Amino acid sequence: MPSRLTLDWNCIVELEQKQAQAPFILQLVEAHRSKQIEVALLAASASENARSKLFPGNAEVFKQKIAHVGLADLPLVPMPAIAGLSYWDFAYYVGDEENYEEQFGKLWEIIAPKVGREIADHLPEGHPIDDEAIQSERLAKWRNAWCDVMSAYCHIRYKRDCFVTNNTKDFQRNEPQLLRLGMQRILNPKEACREFVSRTR
Repeated sequence: MPSRLTLDWNCIVELEQKQAQAPFILQLVEAHRSKQIEVALLAASASENARSKLFPGNAEVFKQKIAHVGLADLPLVPMPAIAGLSYWDFAYYVGDEENYEEQFGKLWEIIAPKVGREIADHLPEGHPIDDEAIQSERLAKWRNAWCDVMSAYCHIRYKRDCFVTNNTKDFQRNEPQLLRLGMQRILNPKEACREFVSRTR
């Protein structure tokens, strides 16, 4: 069975901006297309902040972005359906039997310990917690943390082999703790090419 790699949102940005790691991401994608490995994107990436720091608004924005960088044929790792933060096309209902809250909380403590997990912590007292508030610029930092944690959760839930990211601050730096929760491998695109692409040729 081919190794299963997950590209996070930073990989999409890397391609979009033609940054230094972009060629290695393309190598991974080509290895996927030649069936050497399986490379997938995260449905959680569709909820990442737009440049305006606002919630993207609809799934079409994400579909257009990944098409623009040539990744439209990659599979998506699904995410739990969360009101105001997910798109039904990409999500599934999560029940308590999956220990979602417990696992998500543990990941949050590792990845975003300085960002309060509760939405109410980031809003004025008494402010309604509705879609408008959740998707506002005020909660941009909180949503960024939420997407990072959700990306890790989904990767672990689907027992994928390697999480590919340039986010060294939140992921590589915390690798020992994340591995204990099931992340398995955390590599940047260049490292992932060295580990998986050359090995399978």
